[in-house]
Amino acid sequence: MSIKFLRWAAILSFFIAMGGLLAGGAHMARRVPPYPGRVLGSSGQALCTKADIFAGQSVYQRYGLMDHGSVWGHGSQRGPEFSAATLHLIVGSVRGRLAARLYAKPYAELDADQRDAVDMKTRRVIRQNRYDAGQDTLALAPEQEAALGDVLSHWEDVFAKGEQGYGILPNAVPTFEERLQLGRFFFWTAWAASTDRPGGDSSYTNNWPADRAAGNMPNAEVYLWSLGGILSLFVVLGLFIFWVHHYHIWYGAPAGPALAEKLISTPLTGSQVAAAKFFLVVISLLLLQTTFGGLLAHYTVHPGTFYLPFIGKLIPYSWAKSWHLQLAIFWIATTWIASAIYLAPIVGGSEPKNQRHLVHMLFGAVVLVAVGSLTGEALGVKGLLGKWWFWLGHQGWEFLELGRLWQILLFGGLIAWLLIVYRAVGRHVVNKENNEYSSLVGFYVFSAVLVVAFFGFGLFYGRGTHLSIADYWRWFVVHIWVESIFEFFGVGVISLLLVSMGLASARSALTVGYFTAALVFLSGILGTAHHYYWYGGPSLWLALGSVFSSLEPVPLFGLVVRGMMEFRAVRQKGEAFPYRWPMYFLVASSFWNFLGAGVFGFLINLPIVNYFEHGTYLTMNHGHTALFGVYGQLSIGLLLFSWRGMVEDSAWNDKLLKVSFWGMNGGLAAMAFGTLFPVGIAQAWTSYRSGLWLARDASFFERGMVQTLGTLRIIPDTIIIVLGVLPLAYFLFTTYPRLKADSIQDGESVWDRLGIKF
Repeated sequence: MSIKFLRWAAILSFFIAMGGLLAGGAHMARRVPPYPGRVLGSSGQALCTKADIFAGQSVYQRYGLMDHGSVWGHGSQRGPEFSAATLHLIVGSVRGRLAARLYAKPYAELDADQRDAVDMKTRRVIRQNRYDAGQDTLALAPEQEAALGDVLSHWEDVFAKGEQGYGILPNAVPTFEERLQLGRFFFWTAWAASTDRPGGDSSYTNNWPADRAAGNMPNAEVYLWSLGGILSLFVVLGLFIFWVHHYHIWYGAPAGPALAEKLISTPLTGSQVAAAKFFLVVISLLLLQTTFGGLLAHYTVHPGTFYLPFIGKLIPYSWAKSWHLQLAIFWIATTWIASAIYLAPIVGGSEPKNQRHLVHMLFGAVVLVAVGSLTGEALGVKGLLGKWWFWLGHQGWEFLELGRLWQILLFGGLIAWLLIVYRAVGRHVVNKENNEYSSLVGFYVFSAVLVVAFFGFGLFYGRGTHLSIADYWRWFVVHIWVESIFEFFGVGVISLLLVSMGLASARSALTVGYFTAALVFLSGILGTAHHYYWYGGPSLWLALGSVFSSLEPVPLFGLVVRGMMEFRAVRQKGEAFPYRWPMYFLVASSFWNFLGAGVFGFLINLPIVNYFEHGTYLTMNHGHTALFGVYGQLSIGLLLFSWRGMVEDSAWNDKLLKVSFWGMNGGLAAMAFGTLFPVGIAQAWTSYRSGLWLARDASFFERGMVQTLGTLRIIPDTIIIVLGVLPLAYFLFTTYPRLKADSIQDGESVWDRLGIKF
């Protein structure tokens, strides 16, 4: 395959995938669950309004409850699944009243035939859609009206008095009015999840969550498109293997380690020295993030408590979860920002004038956004920001918790980063004298542009956006950003790293890069649809999501496979390779890409599997092994590649890095296979047998096996923190004073100092 052909294949794949996802979104916008203008009781009186439901949705966001529990399966996996729990409350309330009315007995005292009759009547009451689109009213049956009262009373007690089993602290939602609004919102989510769409035989959430008593079971499309997903995986995997071997995509002569050896002895530019302090922030954020991960693991077994009592009372689960997620995004993004700044003069060949001053300003902006947003999230969860909660506090969306002001500032910072890097490398994008190298730089720059652009989709929704529509745009950032654009950027940056380390030529790197990008765009962008199965969208997403998300494991190893082949060739020659441990972290990223993103992702993405496991620890297992395993290890590889060229050769310590490498990866493996995966399997089994409401009930987490595994979680957490993060932190802080001199002046050729020409 020619590079030109592969380039056009990647471009077409991107536009086809984006066009399909946007067209699906336009179709979805016309079929989302309605917020009724008025909810009417059996006698015609208004029980609540659309404004009340939206107000409850705002309460759900304001106090970070998506980071404590979940609605329609999206959110945290340890707290209540609010929509599933509310639906189960409604079922119990409706059949209790039907039993009393029909047989004058409690439901528990009915015989088998009587129970069957009540169960059938309960399903009919719940599934009948009484929404009148013309009048914009939802009329409740008498039993549903009474159930609404029971729901409001239940959530009033939970959020006023607290619920120890879930770690919900007293007055988690501080006012009666807010708790009332929240209960109405939860009732609406349960109604949408269980009433049939007009003219259809499944609910607005495609019959999710699993609850036989409410008539929620997988429909025919769930089974059909699960088979379609399996078929698409094997067909594309077969084509992938054929293309790789037929066109020798992974193959070619090694370039040798000459450049790698020169990088470690070449002095630095001013901007490269300025970039070094970013990495100290990175390791500090990583240490804080993993510490909060340990706190969350403790909360799983002992909700709302800690060895130091004031911590359990001060830091609710939602605060800890918000910081755990945001810190992960911050340290990974900061690593990519800093490594790009370090690479820029090497890639561009010279240091632009005043580049170091711009880097210092960017550093201040990064620190401001990190500290400001984290502080705002904590204050927002505590209800201390009043009407400013959305702008300065906690927006309420998992992975995008930071207040809207901080989100805008971060977007602006990413644009500034892009411009700073482009100042150094931009001439190669427009200069076609060296076609292959210029194309490689252009590939890298375009991938960085997409990283910035797709973060902007997080600004496409606001406080009053429909729940389904807001989540549609949220996954443009969370899924496409991470599982497609990040991977595309990763291909671009790894291409430059391998060329810089002398492990690949620009031509071979481009060949693999474009080939991988074409697959990543199709699978990663259209594969986003698997997040929409049960979130209020039409069944169209079952078709798109099952087929294309099943393709995500195909581009498993990408360019790193080529790098490992070259690394093996270098080792066989007996030549010393100074970038050994940065390379190993890149290899670890490839391994977790296969296992965490590929195997564990495919395991849960098929609709029939996802139907029962959605909202369980199997999702969390995939999330940890994909985010920390793939992008975390890739980021540390980038960090160490940059650091290897920044510090004096005599200060480098492979022994510490070896401990850190095995600590992080061994701890992650122990966490996945020793705790998250087995608990997730047990939850999925419980969901299948009894319904998701029980799999997410506090009683599930109080089972002996779950308690034992949760207690043992302290082992992998300790390994990651003590043997993984701390040695790396010690290494970075102790070698920071040993940075090489910044003797390359503005405008001076870096390539002349290196003695090479790409």
